[in-house]
Amino acid sequence: MTDKEMYEIYRKWILEQTDPSYEINEKSEDEIDFVTENAVGHVQFYHLEFEICALTIETEKSDEPVFFLHFEIKDLDHAKDLFTQMIASLKKAGADNKVKVLLSCTSGFTTSFFADKLNGAAETFGLEYEFSAVPYTELFEAAQDKDVILLAPQIGYLLKKAKEVLKDKVIIQIPASVFASYNVTQTVDLIKEELDKEEKAEEIAEDIHDPEWDSSIAIVAIIRRNRKFEIHWRGADKEAAMERGVTVKDEINLRDLEDVLDVLFIRHPEIKGVAIVAPGVVYEGRLTLPTVKIFDVDVVGEFTKKYGRTFILCNDANASAIGYYANHRDCGNLLAYYHPLGNVVGGAGLVINGNPVFGKKDFAGECANYLKTLNFSEDRYDLARTPEGIVELITKLVLPMICTIGPDTLAVYCDLLTDPEELKESLKKYIPERHLPEIIKMDSRFWELFYGAGVLLYNVLHGTYKYREDLDGFRN
Repeated sequence: MTDKEMYEIYRKWILEQTDPSYEINEKSEDEIDFVTENAVGHVQFYHLEFEICALTIETEKSDEPVFFLHFEIKDLDHAKDLFTQMIASLKKAGADNKVKVLLSCTSGFTTSFFADKLNGAAETFGLEYEFSAVPYTELFEAAQDKDVILLAPQIGYLLKKAKEVLKDKVIIQIPASVFASYNVTQTVDLIKEELDKEEKAEEIAEDIHDPEWDSSIAIVAIIRRNRKFEIHWRGADKEAAMERGVTVKDEINLRDLEDVLDVLFIRHPEIKGVAIVAPGVVYEGRLTLPTVKIFDVDVVGEFTKKYGRTFILCNDANASAIGYYANHRDCGNLLAYYHPLGNVVGGAGLVINGNPVFGKKDFAGECANYLKTLNFSEDRYDLARTPEGIVELITKLVLPMICTIGPDTLAVYCDLLTDPEELKESLKKYIPERHLPEIIKMDSRFWELFYGAGVLLYNVLHGTYKYREDLDGFRN
């Protein structure tokens, strides 16, 4: 079957997917819209060297697509599955157009009662609000898909931490007089007032190009955050970043990476090499990621054979360590701890005497393997859910490495770590202050990870070192 025939079968099948929850609008031969009351799903075909399909969802609440996938049409079952995913998200987007408000207190009991009263008022008066409540220990996970966070007075002292972690949310402390009387009207007015004056600054991702790079490269990174997998991609060359994007999925497999790579290479045939960054155990181009049933898969071998370009595979913590060191050469021996939101354990990357240390079969820094041997004040899963708990968790995870390596700098990427001084005070319980490393919080979202992967790939493309030889002078 030719690509053209597959496209025609797929297009015909899409038009047959009728459903009372949406209206199908065939705008042209290559554009089909699926319209609900509050969202629109777009199907766009591109006839390039290959047949390409882009699936997007736009809502009234957001100027940016809330769903975006693009892929080469070469497997009908896979293409149909991706369309089905878009329709499932479209139905949710249409149903979730209300402003989502999350209330939180110590236990969640009083805020649950208040949330019920607020939902009743919203229904009575036709307000586009949806209220829910959680205890503080569940706040940071539950807040990810909410628009407004209301903190009860008893945890008002945590307002600063909540704002530091949830930077893209509207966060309000409920006045004691309003909360004590369950004053629905004043609460709704308070939310409206904050929404009216809130001007959410769009997050601008930093470019990863380097003026010394002279090859077009791409980085595709798997980020596991808050029980979901994000596939980020960035393209860069000597002049500027070529493009960036992200797709979010509950589960991933290598086919999802292929979808990204297919379109990147079609749109940017000048790309010479790709760095794949992933959690899990990485060794000689092979990936083991048990959470998604990937075991010892030869990622580099398979992609190199398929695409005929240079590929490298690197662990996320190692990439972060190399990226940080490459831009902070005065940091001395470095321990970089990488812990995205929603993970109970992170991973560590090491740069000693200017050289990344991967260990036997790239096992250095795999903290998860001794997690169960450590004693914690409460369940480690609960500790990983709050800024207060994460300090104890990181302390006990990095402590053995600090005592073994004696690093000059500890650089931490962790969404929930709001104040490096708290981590320092916690470590001082076990280590004299004179032996403590300087503790730095990596604030830029994944920038070090992307840059480190780019540095590794650049050097591989230019033959400046073999993968395990001296890396001192990353850009030489």
